[in-house]
Amino acid sequence: MGIFFTVGENKKRPGVYQRYENVGGVSIAGATDGIVACCIRSNWGERNKVHTFESIEQAIEILGNGGENGTVSLLTEIFTGGAKKVYCVRLGSGGTKGQTTLYDAENAQAVTMTAKSEGDRQLSYIIRNVLGEENTKEFIVLEGTVELERIVFDTTENEIENFIQSTKKSSYFVFSKVEQYQGNAALAEVGQTDFPTGTNPTVTNADYSNAFTLLEPYVFNTICIDTESVAIHTLLTAFIQKIYNEGNILPFAVIAESTSVPFETRLAHAKAINAYNVIYVGGGAIDTLGQPLEGVRAAARVAAMVASTASNQSLTHKVVTGMTDVLEMLTNSQYEQSIDAGMLTFSTSSSGNVWIESAITTLNMPQGEDDEGWKKIKRTKIRKELMNRASATVEPLIGNINNDGDGRATVMIAIGNLLSLMHTEGKLLEGGYIEVDKNNPPQGDSAWFNIYADDIDSLEKIYFVYKFRYSPNL
Repeated sequence: MGIFFTVGENKKRPGVYQRYENVGGVSIAGATDGIVACCIRSNWGERNKVHTFESIEQAIEILGNGGENGTVSLLTEIFTGGAKKVYCVRLGSGGTKGQTTLYDAENAQAVTMTAKSEGDRQLSYIIRNVLGEENTKEFIVLEGTVELERIVFDTTENEIENFIQSTKKSSYFVFSKVEQYQGNAALAEVGQTDFPTGTNPTVTNADYSNAFTLLEPYVFNTICIDTESVAIHTLLTAFIQKIYNEGNILPFAVIAESTSVPFETRLAHAKAINAYNVIYVGGGAIDTLGQPLEGVRAAARVAAMVASTASNQSLTHKVVTGMTDVLEMLTNSQYEQSIDAGMLTFSTSSSGNVWIESAITTLNMPQGEDDEGWKKIKRTKIRKELMNRASATVEPLIGNINNDGDGRATVMIAIGNLLSLMHTEGKLLEGGYIEVDKNNPPQGDSAWFNIYADDIDSLEKIYFVYKFRYSPNL
C-alpha cells in the first residue's frame, strides 16, 4: 500500500512509500493591457467612487451624458482608442438633487420623488395603466425619447404602498410617502413630464487629489483627466510618481494642452516634467465631423491607445482612427523640437492618414540610473511590464520557500522562464538571465538578485544610401 512519506523521513517497515511534487514550476504572470483610469465631471452618478465600465453605453447609463459642462465625452475617446476596462471617478462636492411630488387621484400630495444623484441631468417620467392588464400600472423613466427604466406595480389595493415598494429597485429615483399623507386613493396617472433637475457639484483641485487617492489601489495602464490646468497636471505627475515608487509599476499619466496654448509654452511645459511615467500630448487633429481632437480629448484617446497596445508594438506612426488631418502644421524643425522636449504630436503619412509622430514620454534629460530607453513609450512599457510580471510571478512564493540554495533556485527558475517567455513574445532580446547578487549575500529572510534584460526597440529610422553610376546607353 502506498503510504505517504515526508521529505527526510525514513520508514521502519519495508514497503513502497510515495509523495508528489510540482515539477511544472511556478505559474508565469501574464501581461496586463487595456485598462485606463480617468477623472471626469458629469451631471449624474455617484461621486467620489470608482466606477468600472467595459463599454461607453454602460458608462452613459451610470454617469449620464455629462451635461453642458461635463466631460463624459472623454470616455467615448477612451473606448474608441481601444480600452477594455475603465476605472472612472465622478468629481465634485456639493450640488443638489432634483425633487418633485406625486399626487393621488384625489389631488392630494402623496409621494415625494427624489433623484438618486446630484446634477442637472434632464429625465422625464410617465405613470399610467398598463394596456390590457387590469389592476396594473407602470412607471417609466425616459431621457429624451429613450426609455431607461420601466417598473410595473399592482393597483388592487394599497396602490401607493405597492408603488413605493416596487420602485425601490429604481436606478434613478427614491420614493417616500409624504409625511402628512393619510389617504388611501390611487396614484394619479401622469403623462410624460420633465423631472425638475438639481444642480451639478463644484469641482476643485482637492477633488482631483481625492479621486487620485481613490484610484490608488487599482491596477491600470494609463490615467487621464478632464482638465488642462497646469496645477492639476502637477498634482497628477506627483501622484503617478508616488504610486510608482510604492510598487504600482504600470501606469503612465497622460496629460495635454490644446493648440491654443503657444507652441513654445507647450514645449516648455513638457520639458519641465521630464519623467518617463508621464506622457504629454501637445498636438491635435481634426475628426470626420470637423471637430478638434486636442487637449483633454487627445489625452484620453492617446491614453487608451497606450493602454491597449501590447508592449511588443510601437505607437510611433500608429494611425489615430477617425481623424482626417492634423490641427496645426508643424515644420520639420518644430517636430524635432517636440521630440527633444518630450512632447507627443501628430503628423500625416504620405497617404494622408493622421498618426502619432513619435511615441515618447516626457523624459528628455535622463539622470541617475535612467537611460535613453526610458524616452520611448514602447521600451518603457516593456520595462514596466517586466517588473510587474516578475513581482506577480514570485509573489506566491513569499513565505512558502526557504531562503536556501533550493529556494533561491526556485526564484531564479521562475524569473528565467519569464525572461524566455517575454523573448518569445517579442519584448526582450535573447539572453536575459537572473543571478544572486554577489555583492549582497542572502541573510535571514532576505535575498538579493540581479536581473539582466535587453528590451527591444522598434525600427523607427531607416537610412537608404543610393549609389548611382552614370553609364551611357549602349
